[in-house]
Amino acid sequence: MGEIVRMPYEDTLYKYCESYHDNDEFSRLFYVMDYTMKNIHNKGYYITNFNPKNIVVGVTNKNQDYVIFNSLDVMDNDVTNKINNNIYNLAFLQVGLLSGTLDYLRPDFLKENFLQFKIFIPENLVNYYQRVLVNRGYFYLTDYLNTKNSQEINKLSKSLEEDGSSKGRSYVKSTGHYDDDDKIIPMKLPNEDNKDNIAAFVTNYALAFVIIASSLLIPIIAFLLGSK
Repeated sequence: MGEIVRMPYEDTLYKYCESYHDNDEFSRLFYVMDYTMKNIHNKGYYITNFNPKNIVVGVTNKNQDYVIFNSLDVMDNDVTNKINNNIYNLAFLQVGLLSGTLDYLRPDFLKENFLQFKIFIPENLVNYYQRVLVNRGYFYLTDYLNTKNSQEINKLSKSLEEDGSSKGRSYVKSTGHYDDDDKIIPMKLPNEDNKDNIAAFVTNYALAFVIIASSLLIPIIAFLLGSK
């Protein structure tokens, strides 16, 4: 399937959030917001107002997302502190939007009760927001996601190289069928791997096997002992 083409539009972030948007849409928007903020910083400016009514979001006729922060000022001194504050405020804004609590959310409450907000946050962004909002480790969301994706791609490439050196591009499974999965599926921003679910399935399956095996062996052993 090709890329979904969206109609061009422009409105405030406040208006945008009045209608429903899934985590994929929010993740894409937040990436663009962070990317825009980073470019603003690189040009020597910082954002002075993160009110959703003062931020414009839109889509061009070429299906590209864009964000406009209307309140900017020159970053002439205390650069590090201003950048860190911007990173924190943007993360705070995003979690407030995801949870629908922005109007009455407070930094101390969010820090002390962050675990309760995890259910609202896309799984692959939880660690980022926890580092910024709880641990006060300041770095851009775009840098975090780009690094995370690069690490995953490197691990995948290493795994394929190791597998290729020992088994070739395809290998014979125990069933005698060939694995022909030669294509790498591009990573999507909001998606995460499913390792925990696989591990849970294996654990539950193994546990069930032990229980069933035990229930069968006990009567057999009792029968053998009783027949002597």
